[in-house]
Amino acid sequence: MKFDIIIIGGGMVGATLACALTLSKKSWRVALVDAAEEKKEDARLIALNEGSCCFLKNLGIWPLLIPYAAPIQQIHVSHRGHFGIARITAHELGLTTLGHVIPASSINAALFTTLKNSKNITLIRPATLNTIMQNPDTVAISIDTAQGKQEHTADILIGADGHRSTVRELIEMPTHTIDYQQSALVTVTELARPHHYIAYERFQEKGAIAMLPLIGMHAATIWTAPRDYITDLMQLNNEEFLHQLQQQFGYRLGRMQKTGKRTVYPLQMQQAHQQKKQNVLLIGNAARTLHPIAAQGLNLALYEVATLLDYFSTQTSLKRCLENLPVHSLQHKFSQSLSHSLTELFSKKVFPLNIARPMGLVGFDQCIPLKRKFTHYAMGKSGHTPSLFLNKTE
Repeated sequence: MKFDIIIIGGGMVGATLACALTLSKKSWRVALVDAAEEKKEDARLIALNEGSCCFLKNLGIWPLLIPYAAPIQQIHVSHRGHFGIARITAHELGLTTLGHVIPASSINAALFTTLKNSKNITLIRPATLNTIMQNPDTVAISIDTAQGKQEHTADILIGADGHRSTVRELIEMPTHTIDYQQSALVTVTELARPHHYIAYERFQEKGAIAMLPLIGMHAATIWTAPRDYITDLMQLNNEEFLHQLQQQFGYRLGRMQKTGKRTVYPLQMQQAHQQKKQNVLLIGNAARTLHPIAAQGLNLALYEVATLLDYFSTQTSLKRCLENLPVHSLQHKFSQSLSHSLTELFSKKVFPLNIARPMGLVGFDQCIPLKRKFTHYAMGKSGHTPSLFLNKTE
């Protein structure tokens, strides 16, 4: 079958792109190919900046997310054992919120509810991608489905199939990888008192603990540390783990009551040498994987999706249009640099850095113009701002 655009990968990035393409007046024929029949369990807890939230509102899926979306009114950054804190509040920047924290499973469900009701998207799942054949003007794929082998062609193929991208492998696109030798432990912590919608990032001697507001008296807990340390934490029973979490994080959220199921994710930064090859484009984790310390990964991917929609909407034809597609924008450079630099900055035990870090936190906390500029960048509003990242009043 012939399509205009084929998307490989039905995770949050691929599904969001498919939803965004339905908003165009171009009436593209779009296929979304996904390996899973239904979305598998996803324990991640996603911090979306306000730009990404505007994007999801403009897509029309926000009403499905409201019951699960906890606003972030303040960001509080500290370094255990060192003086100095840095805070960013929505109020001081003239914003309603700095973003929201939403379970990944809720985002996935909302996206696929929207896609099921769309007449412009052909969902093909479960399906396994076998081959990609690139021609000057089109790309052809073969996939295995429950109904047998299928072959399809499109003007553009977009790989949104994650950090182990089959698309990237089949087009023989090499990657550069930095292995941080760390893992992220993710769980939900029940609190004894309200979190007041404050998102905490507390750096440790080994890694960091993020405690992000969730609906009710709960916080999303993301603990990043060396793999051996996380492995030891996973061996603890619930009471022992809660004690360690309380001891390492402190009592800014009061006494913690209990934690839920713990899930571990390995951490690395991975960058494809190129984001595009002829009529194939990589986006999201297929193109780059970032350390979660600054919560830039999905936010950058959504910025990328919104920018891509703006670009496609200006094209008279999709054939060979990727040749002129700009990549590695200022937003990409900011997000990648922030994620990597924070990981390096708070992990090194060098005397000058030991002095500079707390001073930097204090200085940042006192400088509202710097906070405003930083937040502007972090929300995807540096340089070109995609139309779907704007509030309707902007």
